[in-house]
Amino acid sequence: MLHRSLFAVFLILLSTGPAHAGPPLQTDDTGTPGDKHWEINIGYSLDKRHANTTHETPTLDLNYGVGENIQLNYGVPWLVLHENGNGTKSGLGNSTVGVKWRFLDEKRNGVAMSVYPQFEFNNPTTSADRGIVDEGTNLLLPVQVSKKFGPVWINGEAGYTFRQHSTDEWLYGLSNGYEILKIFSLLGEIHGVSTKDLKNNEVVFNIGSQWDFDKKYGLLASVGRSFKSATSGAPNLLLYLGLQIRIEG
Repeated sequence: MLHRSLFAVFLILLSTGPAHAGPPLQTDDTGTPGDKHWEINIGYSLDKRHANTTHETPTLDLNYGVGENIQLNYGVPWLVLHENGNGTKSGLGNSTVGVKWRFLDEKRNGVAMSVYPQFEFNNPTTSADRGIVDEGTNLLLPVQVSKKFGPVWINGEAGYTFRQHSTDEWLYGLSNGYEILKIFSLLGEIHGVSTKDLKNNEVVFNIGSQWDFDKKYGLLASVGRSFKSATSGAPNLLLYLGLQIRIEG
């Protein structure tokens, strides 16, 4: 019954309203901070599964605008991993650097489109040796599309991840939201990851909110889970809580 209620809420979110993507959601959009503007997200996230629980506390997501159509990104979390029967260990997670380029603008082209290549790598710590993160590098090559239909704004993302020491993956996502007030929006998404042969899929949904209580500050929150049962190994609880800081250059 709970799953049906949450899914019904998500369908309502898909039905109307402008959207915001990226944190607190997993699906990204075509938006950039603006020329010489910073957008900094400092958050806590939880990924709870049948055999283990991962906390990112904190996770740091730095974004800087170069012109109106380019965004530079750097992100890194501190990870706390609890494995049932094996205790808890913590350490610095992988760093990610990326560049988003919005090559189509909706006002001029009728639809906004961007590419957002991101490179993930191990930091010079013992996190990979201790099993906190996977060893090696990953290259993510996604494309984002955004379109506004009056009060409706839909964000879609699809891409491919090249993994150095494990199976490559496809990713895909659809997000949308409802702007209740100018400073407050409800958000929703369906996001999936699949092995390159498309035989194994992990699909999750999230519902969340963004509250811009000040011109420079906003609160981000989301909660979700996999569509599969808790014993499948897929996430049975996803949580994100964060503060967004916006600085004009």
